[in-house]
Amino acid sequence: MFVINYEGNNSPGVLFEGLEALLAFYREVDTVTESFKKQGKVDCLASCRECCRTSAANIEVSIFEFLPLSIHLWQTGKAEFWLARAAAAGPGSPCVLLNDDALLQPEGGCRFYAWRPLLCRLFGFSAVEDKYGRPVVALCRRINQANPGLRERLQALVESGLPVPINSHYARRVSLLNPALGQTRYPINKAFLLALETTGYRLALTGENGYPDETPPSVPPVGKPA
Repeated sequence: MFVINYEGNNSPGVLFEGLEALLAFYREVDTVTESFKKQGKVDCLASCRECCRTSAANIEVSIFEFLPLSIHLWQTGKAEFWLARAAAAGPGSPCVLLNDDALLQPEGGCRFYAWRPLLCRLFGFSAVEDKYGRPVVALCRRINQANPGLRERLQALVESGLPVPINSHYARRVSLLNPALGQTRYPINKAFLLALETTGYRLALTGENGYPDETPPSVPPVGKPA
């Protein structure tokens, strides 16, 4: 379990079940998707941020998936800023974490790229199952349009044995790491807001003058630097 203890508090701390397993799970997801991209010779289009620019209502994730970032933001004094941003976001607005400046952040559109949730890690480089349980490659629309025949080539590779992450399998696994916070999905801005509120509430219960006993690393533990 991921534990946050506070000095002067006699309680055993605030427990976030499954956080360490979630970080390990994210590393596994990144390894599998990077392998698929390398072997399939496919990657995001340069400076593209279309998946992040879509309405936040189209991207659903759980509170649990955002807890590592939420803890990081509370521990670095940035949570209140992001609480206000998430609370002010309209229903049709994009994810509040979108950084639309590709010159400042060429590796991806998320301001906290290494802390992004599961769907953002899988999008464009994963598969869904057909009615027979067979994996069907689900490419990003822009990648597919820019590369005629790519979907068919990747599908043939998958049918020949190329491992591809299947969305529903990974979503089920992550939800079981913390059923209380991982089963229900929300539009991404709402999930982020709820994660920040959940983390802040639990920290407040332990008192304000403490220190983390066990924290996420100062450098994000997975993916590319944010």
